[in-house]
Amino acid sequence: MATIMINKNYESIKIKSPKLPILFCCDHASNSIPKEYNKLGLNNSVLNSHIAYDLGAKKLTIALSKQFNTNAILGKYSRLFIDLNREKNHKNLIPEISDEVRIPNNINLTKKEYIYRTSHFHRPYHIKISNKLQEMDELFLCKTALICIHSFTPSLKNKLERPWEIGLLYRKDESLYKPIIKSLKINNSFKIGKNKPYSGFDDVNYTMTNHGEKGKRPFISIEIRNDIFEERNIKNYEKLLKNISEAIFYSQLKLGKPYNTFAKNINLF
Repeated sequence: MATIMINKNYESIKIKSPKLPILFCCDHASNSIPKEYNKLGLNNSVLNSHIAYDLGAKKLTIALSKQFNTNAILGKYSRLFIDLNREKNHKNLIPEISDEVRIPNNINLTKKEYIYRTSHFHRPYHIKISNKLQEMDELFLCKTALICIHSFTPSLKNKLERPWEIGLLYRKDESLYKPIIKSLKINNSFKIGKNKPYSGFDDVNYTMTNHGEKGKRPFISIEIRNDIFEERNIKNYEKLLKNISEAIFYSQLKLGKPYNTFAKNINLF
């Protein structure tokens, strides 16, 4: 049974008895800004756009958590307030500009405010991920796989169109990437970007690098082009959810023991 826990600094989907050593996370799940920050001086059209959050990513994360009966951690506030997928000293941890849009209340931020947001919002989220991974490692007696869910806009301002519908971001460890892309290619339903629209080696992948690579566990970031989440594309979304789910399940079978044993026990597909 799943319980949605809303913490002061993050949200989590807690499964009493998870069946697989997989943790989903969604750094950019929300476009919320704490009330006292007056929307960072932005209007609603900006806060409802891709620069404020990853449209559709929360929906997909919740669906995957339910599908695999496992835990998930989700960011509670907008990436414009603080970007949970950036290292704490990254120049765009608290962005002053995003896709040519100025963020007024982030301009000339005081050191005190910078430290406050980092310690009260960024740090607790990553502590939660670390603790949940450790808890699941101990439960399953193996390294829990970390799967980060994101979405991307079909194009940035003054940039070329992004033709990929699914992007797989990975680094040197390809233990999830290889079986996932193999499964997606077999289905042949979507155009796949290998380390697109960003590279897993770029400095904008703090969560999977810090908790996945440094934690010596299987990891990947899955990026979905956000127009797939539009109501007019509901059939495409349903097909995507099925294909992604099958690919993740296949990856667990190919990881070897004990991952394949847990996967065979639930026999999803």
